[in-house]
Amino acid sequence: MTRPRLILLDTNVVLRLFELGAWESVTKRFRIVLAEAVVEESQFYTRDGERIYIDWEPILAAGAVEVRQVPLREIERFKSRFDATYLDRFDPGETEAMTLMQSERESSICSADAIVWRVLGNTNDGERGISLEELLQQAGQTKSLPDQFSKAFRERWTRKGETERFMGLGGL
Repeated sequence: MTRPRLILLDTNVVLRLFELGAWESVTKRFRIVLAEAVVEESQFYTRDGERIYIDWEPILAAGAVEVRQVPLREIERFKSRFDATYLDRFDPGETEAMTLMQSERESSICSADAIVWRVLGNTNDGERGISLEELLQQAGQTKSLPDQFSKAFRERWTRKGETERFMGLGGL
Protein backbone atom coordinates (compact mmCIF):
# COMPACT_ATOMS: atom_id res chain seq x y z
CA MET A 1 0.00 0.00 0.00
CA THR A 2 1.37 3.41 -0.92
CA ARG A 3 1.30 6.05 1.75
CA PRO A 4 -0.68 9.06 0.56
CA ARG A 5 -0.20 12.64 1.54
CA LEU A 6 2.97 14.34 2.61
CA ILE A 7 2.53 15.51 6.19
CA LEU A 8 5.02 17.59 8.13
CA LEU A 9 4.85 17.02 11.87
CA ASP A 10 5.75 19.53 14.56
CA THR A 11 7.62 18.41 17.69
CA ASN A 12 4.56 18.46 19.95
CA VAL A 13 2.74 16.07 17.59
CA VAL A 14 5.72 13.71 17.23
CA LEU A 15 6.02 13.40 21.01
CA ARG A 16 2.27 12.95 21.51
CA LEU A 17 2.17 10.19 18.86
CA PHE A 18 4.89 8.32 20.73
CA GLU A 19 3.13 8.89 24.09
CA LEU A 20 -0.12 7.52 22.65
CA GLY A 21 1.57 4.52 21.04
CA ALA A 22 0.25 5.71 17.66
CA TRP A 23 3.55 6.53 15.93
CA GLU A 24 3.77 3.34 13.87
CA SER A 25 0.18 3.36 12.67
CA VAL A 26 0.44 6.98 11.50
CA THR A 27 3.80 6.51 9.77
CA LYS A 28 2.46 3.41 8.01
CA ARG A 29 -0.62 5.29 6.81
CA PHE A 30 0.95 8.59 5.69
CA ARG A 31 4.14 9.86 4.08
CA ILE A 32 5.73 11.80 6.93
CA VAL A 33 8.49 14.36 6.60
CA LEU A 34 10.18 15.87 9.61
CA ALA A 35 12.26 19.01 9.63
CA GLU A 36 15.71 18.27 11.03
CA ALA A 37 15.05 20.68 13.92
CA VAL A 38 11.96 18.65 14.87
CA VAL A 39 14.04 15.48 15.14
CA GLU A 40 16.60 17.36 17.26
CA GLU A 41 13.81 18.63 19.54
CA SER A 42 12.15 15.20 19.78
CA GLN A 43 14.57 13.26 21.94
CA PHE A 44 12.24 11.73 24.53
CA TYR A 45 8.64 11.51 25.64
CA THR A 46 7.02 10.63 28.93
CA ARG A 47 4.64 7.73 29.50
CA ASP A 48 3.33 6.76 32.94
CA GLY A 49 5.88 9.10 34.54
CA GLU A 50 8.79 7.41 32.79
CA ARG A 51 11.10 9.24 30.40
CA ILE A 52 11.50 7.18 27.22
CA TYR A 53 14.22 8.17 24.76
CA ILE A 54 13.51 7.98 21.04
CA ASP A 55 16.09 6.05 19.03
CA TRP A 56 15.84 7.80 15.68
CA GLU A 57 18.52 5.72 13.98
CA PRO A 58 16.39 2.58 13.31
CA ILE A 59 13.31 4.71 12.52
CA LEU A 60 15.19 6.65 9.87
CA ALA A 61 17.04 3.57 8.57
CA ALA A 62 13.71 1.78 8.07
CA GLY A 63 12.41 4.68 5.97
CA ALA A 64 9.44 5.25 8.30
CA VAL A 65 9.93 9.00 7.90
CA GLU A 66 12.02 11.35 5.84
CA VAL A 67 14.06 14.11 7.48
CA ARG A 68 14.88 17.28 5.61
CA GLN A 69 17.04 20.23 6.48
CA VAL A 70 16.10 23.66 5.21
CA PRO A 71 18.91 26.08 4.32
CA LEU A 72 19.15 29.01 6.73
CA ARG A 73 18.60 31.52 3.91
CA GLU A 74 15.20 29.93 3.15
CA ILE A 75 14.23 30.03 6.83
CA GLU A 76 15.23 33.69 7.02
CA ARG A 77 13.27 34.45 3.83
CA PHE A 78 10.20 32.76 5.33
CA LYS A 79 10.56 34.63 8.62
CA SER A 80 10.96 37.96 6.80
CA ARG A 81 7.29 37.74 5.82
CA PHE A 82 6.12 38.26 9.42
CA ASP A 83 6.21 40.96 12.07
CA ALA A 84 7.37 40.58 15.67
CA THR A 85 3.91 39.56 16.94
CA TYR A 86 4.35 36.32 15.00
CA LEU A 87 8.13 35.91 15.05
CA ASP A 88 8.29 36.04 18.84
CA ARG A 89 6.21 32.85 18.95
CA PHE A 90 8.17 30.78 16.40
CA ASP A 91 10.40 27.99 17.67
CA PRO A 92 13.08 26.31 15.50
CA GLY A 93 11.12 23.13 14.75
CA GLU A 94 7.89 24.75 13.64
CA THR A 95 9.77 27.48 11.75
CA GLU A 96 11.75 24.92 9.76
CA ALA A 97 8.63 22.80 9.18
CA MET A 98 6.58 25.79 7.99
CA THR A 99 9.44 26.88 5.71
CA LEU A 100 9.65 23.37 4.29
CA MET A 101 5.90 23.40 3.73
CA GLN A 102 6.30 26.39 1.41
CA SER A 103 8.44 24.32 -0.99
CA GLU A 104 6.23 21.22 -0.68
CA ARG A 105 3.02 22.66 -2.12
CA GLU A 106 1.08 19.40 -1.77
CA SER A 107 1.96 18.98 1.90
CA SER A 108 0.01 19.55 5.08
CA ILE A 109 1.33 20.41 8.52
CA CYS A 110 0.20 18.89 11.80
CA SER A 111 0.86 20.89 14.95
CA ALA A 112 -0.68 21.88 18.26
CA ASP A 113 0.75 25.40 18.31
CA ALA A 114 -1.61 28.34 17.81
CA ILE A 115 1.08 30.27 15.92
CA VAL A 116 1.22 27.59 13.19
CA TRP A 117 -2.53 27.89 12.61
CA ARG A 118 -2.34 31.71 12.74
CA VAL A 119 0.40 31.66 10.09
CA LEU A 120 -1.67 29.40 7.85
CA GLY A 121 -4.69 31.66 8.24
CA ASN A 122 -2.59 34.77 7.66
CA THR A 123 -1.00 33.34 4.49
CA ASN A 124 -4.32 32.01 3.16
CA ASP A 125 -3.11 28.40 3.54
CA GLY A 126 -5.61 27.32 6.21
CA GLU A 127 -6.65 24.22 4.26
CA ARG A 128 -3.09 22.89 4.53
CA GLY A 129 -3.33 22.34 8.29
CA ILE A 130 -4.45 19.18 10.01
CA SER A 131 -4.88 18.66 13.73
CA LEU A 132 -3.65 15.54 15.48
CA GLU A 133 -7.28 14.66 16.16
CA GLU A 134 -8.01 14.70 12.41
CA LEU A 135 -4.79 12.86 11.57
CA LEU A 136 -5.59 10.06 14.01
CA GLN A 137 -9.16 9.80 12.69
CA GLN A 138 -7.83 9.42 9.16
CA ALA A 139 -5.52 6.68 10.46
CA GLY A 140 -8.55 4.92 11.96
CA GLN A 141 -7.85 5.81 15.58
CA THR A 142 -9.76 7.68 18.22
CA LYS A 143 -7.82 9.01 21.19
CA SER A 144 -8.68 11.38 23.99
CA LEU A 145 -6.61 14.52 23.42
CA PRO A 146 -6.19 17.94 25.04
CA ASP A 147 -7.87 20.85 23.22
CA GLN A 148 -4.65 22.05 21.56
CA PHE A 149 -4.62 18.86 19.44
CA SER A 150 -8.25 19.25 18.30
CA LYS A 151 -9.81 20.29 15.02
CA ALA A 152 -11.71 23.04 16.87
CA PHE A 153 -8.43 24.52 18.19
CA ARG A 154 -6.92 24.47 14.67
CA GLU A 155 -9.99 26.13 13.18
CA ARG A 156 -10.21 28.79 15.91
CA TRP A 157 -6.59 29.90 15.52
CA THR A 158 -6.68 29.69 11.72
CA ARG A 159 -9.66 32.07 11.74
CA LYS A 160 -7.68 34.40 14.04
CA GLY A 161 -4.82 34.44 11.51
CA GLU A 162 -7.29 35.19 8.71
CA THR A 163 -8.72 38.07 10.75
CA GLU A 164 -5.24 39.39 11.48
CA ARG A 165 -4.42 39.31 7.75
CA PHE A 166 -7.59 41.28 7.02
CA MET A 167 -6.57 43.82 9.69
CA GLY A 168 -3.02 44.09 8.31
CA LEU A 169 -1.46 42.32 11.30
CA GLY A 170 1.12 39.54 11.50
CA GLY A 171 2.57 39.82 8.02
CA LEU A 172 4.80 42.46 6.51
